[in-house]
Formats: sequence, structure tokens, C-alpha cells
Amino acid sequence: MKKLILFTSLLLSLTTFSVFSQGIQFEENHNLNAALAKAKAENKLIFIDAYAVWCGPCKMMARDIFPLKEVGDYFNDKFVNLKLDMEATENVEIARKYEVKAYPTYLFLNADGEVVHKGLGSMPAEKFIEVAKAAADTENNFSALSKKIKNGDRSLATINKYLAQNPYDAGNGDLVDEYFKTLTENQINTKENWELFSNNIDKISSPWFQYFIANREKFSALVGKDKTDAKIAKIMITAYNQDPSSEEKIKSIDPSLFEDAKAKVNLSKAYGQFRKANDMESWKNFISLAATYYNNSKDANQLNEIAWMVFKNSSKFSDKKLIKQGLEWANKAITLESGNDAFLDTYANLLYTSGKKKEAIKVETNALKIAEKAGNTEAVETYKKVIENFKNK
Repeated sequence: MKKLILFTSLLLSLTTFSVFSQGIQFEENHNLNAALAKAKAENKLIFIDAYAVWCGPCKMMARDIFPLKEVGDYFNDKFVNLKLDMEATENVEIARKYEVKAYPTYLFLNADGEVVHKGLGSMPAEKFIEVAKAAADTENNFSALSKKIKNGDRSLATINKYLAQNPYDAGNGDLVDEYFKTLTENQINTKENWELFSNNIDKISSPWFQYFIANREKFSALVGKDKTDAKIAKIMITAYNQDPSSEEKIKSIDPSLFEDAKAKVNLSKAYGQFRKANDMESWKNFISLAATYYNNSKDANQLNEIAWMVFKNSSKFSDKKLIKQGLEWANKAITLESGNDAFLDTYANLLYTSGKKKEAIKVETNALKIAEKAGNTEAVETYKKVIENFKNK
């Protein structure tokens, strides 16, 4: 019997190892210099998963994508694979050198430590493998596209590929400006160029923003008024936040949109003051502006966010009237987007805070069911603990 148990244990151990080892096999030493030496010896590129320990999308990729067989088959064959916590003391300089500004960032280096390609964000396995294949494409990887841009290539295809791989470069706006200069007016007015403009032009002083305003109706007919209004408002927010003294000039572009933009800026500044001071006075100032702004909001995510903020601060700044307001915001978010487990979780916590224990358990249980159906294991564990806390307090 003991031998059978030992054999079964060994079999399970081997099976577990086999399944686990299907995915990407990362270097155990977490040392870039050692990985560079190995890449040179094996004539391979280096793949670096540049992550931060707090990053949710990083955890998702590590849990759901990296262990997949098809991902492991490709990456293990083509790359020396390395995981680096970019906020660890020993890796801060590496993050600075390779301009890692968001997580997760995927770096592909040659054996000399030069970036040949980049990727960003969580994605399904098929897309992740596509990024890796692009890294090996010497005509279209980041290194090749950078050379094309440097040599004067301003085609839409090259610029779009370059921007997708290099989204945070401060010079992207100037690059898009240069591209538009090569076009006639008829060539500018396309959906593709709208996307390029919308994603990369963010200054009122840009001649292409002025062009956009002058041709606003044409673009509205092309992509929809909601999108054009949102872009104008976003640029107004940036401009007003940087220079409030230019209020009249900014307002003249669109007075109705400006009022909302100004409210967002003032609310953001009030929140910043609250985060800094964390006292009753700054909280009251922030929440009074929030009440004015969010009472008219139809953005479910915004409403849930402010409702959650009310809950998180309810123990420190006890205010029954405000908790009631938070419940109204949370309920409105649920009405706008039914079936969102995170919104239900916010509502349940506020219900419990207001003394409605049975109703809170019922709502949180609904959130749990939705998370279970979606296979969101992290949310499932969180909601189970919340329900347990509700019942035991």
C-alpha cells in the first residue's frame, strides 16, 4: 500500500511538471547579462517579460498565457526567456535604459542588448505569438521600423506599425504632424487618418487640431459626433489643466464642452489635494465637486469609481447622507451596465456599511455567481471573503 501511494505521488509529480513545463521556460537566475551570453551562444533573441508585482494584467499573462503549450513551443524555440520585476532595485536601471513606462512591457533584444522589438499589455495567446513573430521579422520589427522612420518613410502603414510598438514616445505627435503635411485635403479626411489624429495629437497649438476644428462637421459625419466631441473635450482638459489662465481662449472653441472639461479638471485637482492632505476639509471639498459632477454622469465606470471611493472612506469620514449618495451612484452604475460583478460588489459594500446586511449578502452573492460564470478566479476568491466577512460581523 505504501509503495502504491509513493508511486501515485511520483506519477502526480511528474504529470504536474509535464503540464507546467509546457509553457514558456524562463531563466531561473533573472540575470540579464547571463541571458545575453546565452543568447549569443545559442544565436537567439532575448524575450523579457518586464513586469511589476502589483500589475493585474501581468499576473493574468503569467497565469493564463505563459503556461500554454502553443506559447511555450514558440518562445522556447526562438528566444532566451527572462522575467524581470522592473521595480526591483537591481532592475531600475534596466527599466530606465529600455524606457519601460507601462506594464506589462515585452522587450525583445539581440545578443548585444539592443531592442529589436517591443510589445505592450495583456492579450490572448494568438496575439502574443504574433508579437513574437513580428520580433523575428527583420523588415517589420521595431528596429527595422525605426530605421525606416529615420530614413524619411512617412507612409501610413509604417507610421501605424511604429506607433503601435512605441506608443509613449514624446516625439509621436511631431511624427504624425509630418505625415499629415504629405497629404492633400481630400487625403486627410479618412477614418484611418482620424484614428491617427485622435490617438496622437493632443495640443491646441497643433495646426492639425486647428484643421480638425475647421473641418469638424466633416469628421463628425465620418466617425460620429460623440467621437469628435470626446476628442475636443480631451484636448481642452489637457490645455486648461496646463494653463488655467487661457480659459477664455479654450472656451471659445466650444463653450458647452468646455464647462464639462473644466469641471473634470477642477475635480481632478480637488482629488489630488485630498490624496495629499487626507483630511476632512479636503474630503468635503472633493466630494462637493463630485456630487455636482457625477449626479449628471451617464458613465457607469465613473459612477462606480466615485461610489467605491465613498465606501473606502466611509469609516474615516462617517457621513450617513454621503453613504446614501454613494448608494445612488452605485445603483445608477448597475442600471447603466447590468451584470457587472465589480459594480455589484461596490453596491453590496455600501449596503453593508449602511446597515443593510441581508441585502448586502444577496447582492454580493449575485456578484460571486457572475464572476464564477466568467471564470474570474481572483474575483471569486475576493467575493467569497467579502460574503464571509458580512456574515461574521
